[in-house]
Amino acid sequence: MKIFFKKRIYDLDELEQLSIDAPFFKSGVNFIKDWISNNQEYIFKTSGSTGKSQNIRISRSQIAASVQMTRNALQLKGNEQVLICLSPEFVATKMMLARCLILDLDIVLVEPTGNPIVQLQPQSKIDFASFVPLQIRNIIDDGYSEQLANIKNVLIGGGPISNGLEQELCHFRNKIYHTYGMTETVSHIALRKLSQGSNSKYFNCLEGVSIKLDSDECLNIKGAVTNDLEIQTKDIVEIKNKKEFRWMGRRDNLINTGGIKIIPELIENHLIPLFNKRNYPENYFLFGSKDEVLGQKLIMVIEGKSSDIELERLIEKELSVRFGKYHIPKQYYYLKEFKRTTSGKVIRTETVNLALKV
Repeated sequence: MKIFFKKRIYDLDELEQLSIDAPFFKSGVNFIKDWISNNQEYIFKTSGSTGKSQNIRISRSQIAASVQMTRNALQLKGNEQVLICLSPEFVATKMMLARCLILDLDIVLVEPTGNPIVQLQPQSKIDFASFVPLQIRNIIDDGYSEQLANIKNVLIGGGPISNGLEQELCHFRNKIYHTYGMTETVSHIALRKLSQGSNSKYFNCLEGVSIKLDSDECLNIKGAVTNDLEIQTKDIVEIKNKKEFRWMGRRDNLINTGGIKIIPELIENHLIPLFNKRNYPENYFLFGSKDEVLGQKLIMVIEGKSSDIELERLIEKELSVRFGKYHIPKQYYYLKEFKRTTSGKVIRTETVNLALKV
C-alpha cells in the first residue's frame, strides 16, 4: 500500500512524516498504525446528528468482515487507487483506510473540502471513492462531472440524497451507490444503485446481513459486522424481501399531532417538485413542536429564504389534497442557515431551537 499526497509517494514506514505534512490526517495515521500493530479493538465515534456523539467499541473482526462484504459487492481488486477526501474522524474514512490495508489498495489523499476533486493531479486515476451528498453536489455544479464519471466505484453516504441529485446521477456511466449504515454496523450494510439508469428506492443488503422489523416498523440488523448481535435502529423502513428495504424516515422525527402519527420525511419528499418549480433549494424540514391541545403541532423550517406567503399557501393546498388537514404546517420559520454535523447532516432539534429564538 502506498499513499499519494501532493505529488509525493509515502510508504507505511513514513507515516510520521505524512502526519506532519497533512495534520488533518493525524487520526487516520493513528488508525493505520494501530492496525499494523494488530490492535484487536478500535474506538469509532457516532455522527451526532440525532443526539450527542458517542464512542463505540469496534473489534478487528468486525472491521475485517465489513471489508470483505464491500470487496465482494464492488469486486474490488488489489493495486487500485482509493481517494480519501473525508475527515479521518468519520467511520467512513477509517473503513476506507481498512479496505486499503486489507486489500492492498493505494491511497490518494487530499484535504477534505467541498469539492475534493479540484485537488487531484491531472494524471490521477481513481478507482474507488467515498463522498457526502454536499461534495457530490459541488462537484457537479463546479463542472467536474466528467472526472466524477471516471471513478469506477463511488459511494455516497452520511445523509439522504435529494431527488434532484438522484435524477442527475442516474445518467452517469460509472457505478454510483447511496449507502445505508452507521457506526454500530461498521460503515454500510446496504447499497442502492443511483447510476447507469437505475432509479430504485430500495437498498440491497450486502452478503451476510439479515434484516427484520420491530413492533414500531424500525429496522433490525444482524451479521458478522455486528458480532452476530441484533442492532436495533430507529429507522422506519419498508421491507420488500429478505434483502431489500426502503428507508422511510427516523422514529426520532416521528410527529404525533392530535393522535395522527406523521413521518415527516415522507411529506418532505412529496413537496420536492413544488419547491423545485419555484427554484427553491430542497433545504427544509418538518418538525413536531409542543402544543397543549394537539400534543405536537406541525411546523416547517426553511433555510436561506425570507418569508414567502405564496409558497406557504401552495404547500397547504398540496398537502391538504394529498394527505389531509393534520399534515399541514401550523407555522413556518425561515432561517438563514441550518445546524449541521461535519458530514452535512441537518441536526433538526438544534436547528428548530435556533429558529424559535429568531
